[in-house]
Amino acid sequence: MKKTLTSFAVTIICFITAQAQYSTYYNVDVNQNVKANINQNVSVSGSVYEHKTITTIDYGALQLANAQREANKLENIKYADEQQRRISLEVVSNPVKAFDYGYQNTFTVKGKDAKPMGFRNFTMSYRIPNNALFVLAGAGRFENVSSDGITTEIIFSPPFYNKEKIDIDVEKIAKNENTFVGQLNKAGPNGEEIFVHKKDINRATVFGIKGFKYTLIWEDDYQYTITDNFQSFDPSKENGVGYFVKVRTYGNKNEVTFEGLEGRRYYLRQLIEKIISTAVVYDMKY
Repeated sequence: MKKTLTSFAVTIICFITAQAQYSTYYNVDVNQNVKANINQNVSVSGSVYEHKTITTIDYGALQLANAQREANKLENIKYADEQQRRISLEVVSNPVKAFDYGYQNTFTVKGKDAKPMGFRNFTMSYRIPNNALFVLAGAGRFENVSSDGITTEIIFSPPFYNKEKIDIDVEKIAKNENTFVGQLNKAGPNGEEIFVHKKDINRATVFGIKGFKYTLIWEDDYQYTITDNFQSFDPSKENGVGYFVKVRTYGNKNEVTFEGLEGRRYYLRQLIEKIISTAVVYDMKY
């Protein structure tokens, strides 16, 4: 009987592999008996295969593994003094500490540079995390690359003044109703086709304003990606001011898994959400 069940599990795995061009990590709405079989380790000609889904993830274990990998990476870095080394180790063991050991980036945008966003001028300020985790990788963009090839990027957009008095419904935008799970969508960064595995929406504070975090989990021919969009709108400022930050966690399909991306995202989540929630814009002139 055991041999029959094992053969059945192997058959199911082969069937899924043959039929699915894309990852099955988020495919959890399947017959429970089949899932029970294919979620077990199955030996085939001396090799071990494991079919994992999002239901099998252990976030705590993945967080510890991420912290250990970061600590191992730091062992190869030469520091100017022992205090810098101590801070780096503290940061990777508890990423929120990167906020405490970071610095405030405050700048004013005026005239022709502010005009495309609907302002005459504004001042923007947000925390740049300690470089033990994130490095500056362009204007308003911060990047972390793990030792196993997963990139996490935080991309700040400038505020947007609703000069034309457009009816802006952030919740409706966050629901992303024109993107469909389980099929190809023209929803890539440049409008290209991507296969969408999952959508999600949650409350979030963005630039001190209650808004939403809406998530798209997807892949194309080359990468697995989790995109978290943070958006809010403050109607108390004249015609209203909108705020937006994009966070992407991604890696090459031949190097990473969705489980790895989920673990990395969980490891950095509290730090990223604190940076986004505490950002501010002030001295706005319309």
